[in-house]
This record gives sequence, structure tokens and C-alpha cells, in this order.
Amino acid sequence: MLELKLEGLGKRYKEKMAVDHVNLLFTNGIYGLLGANGAGKTTLLRMICNILRPSEGEVLCNGSGIQKLGGDYRSMLGYLPQEFGYYPDFTAWRYMMYLASLKALPKEMAREKCRELLELVGLLGEAKQKIKTFSGGMIRRLGIAQALLND
Repeated sequence: MLELKLEGLGKRYKEKMAVDHVNLLFTNGIYGLLGANGAGKTTLLRMICNILRPSEGEVLCNGSGIQKLGGDYRSMLGYLPQEFGYYPDFTAWRYMMYLASLKALPKEMAREKCRELLELVGLLGEAKQKIKTFSGGMIRRLGIAQALLND
């Protein structure tokens, strides 16, 4: 079972405290993060994903600091920000396989997982099309598929 613990997590930008001493414990399940614009939701998520270093406190995964876990932590993580990066000239298949390789999935497992996820989000039929031809909704579904590459 995965346990993600935020201990006294905070982020300060000069005079502005964006996230102030957050203590949370996540175990298996589905969680929602609600708040007004500018409340610090994205900043909190970026710290959880180790994209942004906290000013104080730490994020622990199964009792270990995420900075120390490095690639092991990233291999467990699925993240879909509001705006995510993709290569418009890649096909959906190539994009998924590229991200699978960054997450160190073995090639055969990556092929299987990419096929399964593209089918799940309704893009298997468009897997060989360039992403630049996709609608906004199709791009969002591709983002969901890439976020699910890890378990």
C-alpha cells in the first residue's frame, strides 16, 4: 500500500505564503483538491510531484523523502497538469511510447500498456495520427492516458 505524507509543507514566494504548513496523509483512494483561484493548489501539486521544492516541510513516500527516491518515486507517479507538454509532430503512439521510455517501462510492457490506455481513452483508432491534428478533447484524453502509464 502506498502512503504519501505531507509534513509541515510550505512554499513562500518573497512576501507571499502560497502554501502554509500543510499536513496531509494520502493512502490508496481518490482525493480531490478544491480551492479558490490563487489558493495554492497547483503549487501544492508541484511540490508533491517534486517539480517544485518546498520552502519548508517535506513530502514522504512510504516514509522516505521524495528527493531521495528519485526515479523510483517518478515511476509511481501519474500527473496531468492543466497545460501539459506534448510534441505536435509526434503521433499519439510515439508520444505514449516516448513517455513510457522516460518512465523506464520495458519495451514490450510499454507497447501493451500504451495500446491498453489509448483504447481506454478512445484514441486507439487515432494512434498513428499526429497530435497536431487532434481536437482539444482528444489532447485532454491523451493527457489522461499518459498520466495512467504508471500504476
